[in-house]
Amino acid sequence: MATFDALAPTYDDDFTHSLIGTHLRERVHRRLLELWAPRDHVLELGCGTGEDAHFLGTARITVTATDVSPHMRQIVEGKTAGIEHVSVKPLDLNNLPTGQFQQAYDGVLSNFGALNCIDDWQPLAQWLSSRVKSGGTLAFAIMSPYCIWETLWHSVHLDLKTATRRWKNNATFAPDSNTAITVSYPSIRLITQDFAPHFERVCVQPLGLFLPPSDVYPVIEKHARLLKLLKSADDTLANASQLAIFADHYWIEFKRV
Repeated sequence: MATFDALAPTYDDDFTHSLIGTHLRERVHRRLLELWAPRDHVLELGCGTGEDAHFLGTARITVTATDVSPHMRQIVEGKTAGIEHVSVKPLDLNNLPTGQFQQAYDGVLSNFGALNCIDDWQPLAQWLSSRVKSGGTLAFAIMSPYCIWETLWHSVHLDLKTATRRWKNNATFAPDSNTAITVSYPSIRLITQDFAPHFERVCVQPLGLFLPPSDVYPVIEKHARLLKLLKSADDTLANASQLAIFADHYWIEFKRV
């Protein structure tokens, strides 16, 4: 919890409002409007500062936005104030409550790595199986274990520890000296196995195949022509499912069966 509290004050400046972060989120938002319609009810896991909740709420899609961090939730509440379709609640994905969130949801969203903060997805799949309608959609953006950009960039800069950190399945992330969490990097196959038999995988796409991880954003965003080329290439191969495992994130969808 403390780790995400520490990230909350600068998260939008560091990621949400960056040129690359904006591009990726706009692509996700276009997809969300294909999945859900006004009056659908979506449960969001790890809502962060509420950009996706705000987007869905303004599209008249009801959102229950959840996060473990009180500071993140406070930002969401301010950002979505006056949007009647958004409510904000606490939820710890590592300590799922048994008697809450009993609404039959039309879908579940978890964007940009929230599910990387747990290391066993079977309990979550079981928990969601009784809370998602038959035919309902789960849509997740999960950090990939084999990000080509990260490996090549940090190898060139002789930082092999960072270049290969995802290959070890988990790594420690510490935004400051007082907080740290373990981040897991599940394969597409592992996530698919953990969500079966309750959910069937129906879609996998690369998200950020030609675009770098967020720690490299400031370098690339200084070069407008290069950035334009990379964004174009990323969009061109947006449906190349076989390459999803090599992107910064892979986008994966499941149907409740």
